[in-house]
Amino acid sequence: MRQARYVAPIAEFIGATRPQTIERLVRNLRGSALPDRWDSKGESGSWARSLPALADLLEAAGLQRSWIAVEYNPFQAGSGRADAVVMGIGSDGRLTYLVVELKQWQAAAWDAVHERVTGTGSRYEGTGGLRHPYRQARDYAWFVRNFTEGMHDEAGVRIEAAAYLHNANAGPISTLRTAGDEEGRGTFSGDGEGRNRFLQLLQKLFDASGDGRDAKDRLLEARYAQGPAVLEAAAQIFSDRSQYPLTDEQHGVFATIQNAVSDALNVTADRSHAVIVVKGGPGTGKTWIALHLLGANAHAGRQISYATNSSSLVQALKRSTNFRKTFGVGQANKLITSARTYWDKTRWVQPLDLLVVDEAHRLERYTVREVHNNRPEVQRHLEVNNITQLFELKKSARVLVLFIDEDQASTYRDFATIEHAREIANRTGASFEVLELQEQHRSGGSQTYEAWVDALLDGTPTAWQDEEAFTVQVANSPEDLEELVLGDPSARSARLMAGFCWKWLPWPKSPKAIAEIPHDIEINGWRKRWNLRNSIDNFPKDSAWAHNSNGADQVGSVFTAQGFEFDRCGVIIGPDLVWSDPVQRLTVQIEASHYKKLVQLCRQDPTEEVRIRNQYRVLLTRAMSSVVLYSTDPATQALLKRIVNPAQPAT
Repeated sequence: MRQARYVAPIAEFIGATRPQTIERLVRNLRGSALPDRWDSKGESGSWARSLPALADLLEAAGLQRSWIAVEYNPFQAGSGRADAVVMGIGSDGRLTYLVVELKQWQAAAWDAVHERVTGTGSRYEGTGGLRHPYRQARDYAWFVRNFTEGMHDEAGVRIEAAAYLHNANAGPISTLRTAGDEEGRGTFSGDGEGRNRFLQLLQKLFDASGDGRDAKDRLLEARYAQGPAVLEAAAQIFSDRSQYPLTDEQHGVFATIQNAVSDALNVTADRSHAVIVVKGGPGTGKTWIALHLLGANAHAGRQISYATNSSSLVQALKRSTNFRKTFGVGQANKLITSARTYWDKTRWVQPLDLLVVDEAHRLERYTVREVHNNRPEVQRHLEVNNITQLFELKKSARVLVLFIDEDQASTYRDFATIEHAREIANRTGASFEVLELQEQHRSGGSQTYEAWVDALLDGTPTAWQDEEAFTVQVANSPEDLEELVLGDPSARSARLMAGFCWKWLPWPKSPKAIAEIPHDIEINGWRKRWNLRNSIDNFPKDSAWAHNSNGADQVGSVFTAQGFEFDRCGVIIGPDLVWSDPVQRLTVQIEASHYKKLVQLCRQDPTEEVRIRNQYRVLLTRAMSSVVLYSTDPATQALLKRIVNPAQPAT
């Protein structure tokens, strides 16, 4: 059952919120003894005052046969919890859910410029204001819709949102209802006017005679169901960001960046330039936030671009977001760019308002102006004047945002670090800030899996036990790996990936069919091709491998997989990373790698072998629901067999 701190029929909830019973309910919600003055401060005090107010309305609506979940944590919402979810049968016969955000504010004002709520008197408001309570509820509703089994079908399931400010009269919160049509309809005060409007909504949504048990079971017994991948959602984000909401943690980062852009455009601001680093591991939502930033600022008419050194990600985003239709050809070409294109000084004369750099750890030290290498005199000029790629990007924008994960630096060119970003800010007179994302949304949202991968690759391996939303398997052979990953038709997307332990074999001249292309990878008679350098026979070239379904027939690498996510992944750990009994950890065997330039770098500086580990960290963290492992090294394969889902002792 998905975690909610309290679940009950509404008739029982009404009884639990009476003066003589509320203390017991609050104690159960808290999960521990109550402090002194529990009913007047903190979260306990909020429950003590808000839940009875909601119960009174539900009773007036006659919804005793419906159910309620209090403090419900939707899938993919991070640590965020909906205050309450009313569950029942709709007046139209559909299973119906109403997500309710409860606030004790007596007054509040809507700041339309910054899209924040102020004047609440809440200790959490600070200087940046608060999110609109209706939007909080709406976002939780969309998390339920997008990521919960059995909730995707709007024809069979209705999910709505509401904000109930039970201590407020209509007047002092009237501007909250001007934030938008939905906010106007879904925000309710606690006076007679607001209660009547809320009561009408409840009676319109729910059939009072219907038993809400089926609705409760559907939601609370549901498993995680993969919602839209970021590429699929990208186009919708640009037309209506509300349907694919950010978590509270992600929204905090988004709001900080938006405020920095507003400050940069304010001629009276102390500093009109900023460098903001957003630090986050795989699956923390960096690309998701970047798309929200693009959508919000492009629609606001600001000069903005998205840049990355991943050509695969650039092409995938251009294809999926349909920018030409939304913004026109000229703006579309400016929105999604390569980070290697900002060396032209004409860009520096009129800098962008905001430049968002995704996968910033993949930035190179110096931008190559020509095909493979700069001319000697050009390279000397860059080095003497310290004109790095990071410097070029900052000169091209008032606000530079770098989404970075230093633990994913995996190619010989990857250069940028947080410290490099700090140096550029100091050099250009920009303010500097580091924000951090910690919540995990890939790998079924499992932080346990993320820690398990870290221990496996760079520490003392620990045992893994499957979780509800994420599983790990060890294949017995490459053939078994392929069947486990690609043989299940329920996987909406699945890919095989491997370390750089096999050569990309040369192609024949002007091949006409896939059968003419050699198999690069051979393991005990099992043969596969690397992702293709050119498309052939409807099989995609490497830059389209991740988002073209026919890419599943080839094996991907860190170059084609980084920045993408798949339902299920198979990872082949090659002989470049093997288990060593003497040191009791995985060790890098650089001579087994066929990534020649990285081999050269590691021979010059053995500490750079960490990039081999980082390559596998990237590959192991691409899956949303399950990963299957296979190692070509017998000792490593035996280790994986021991630590993945070991048999539990009988009890």
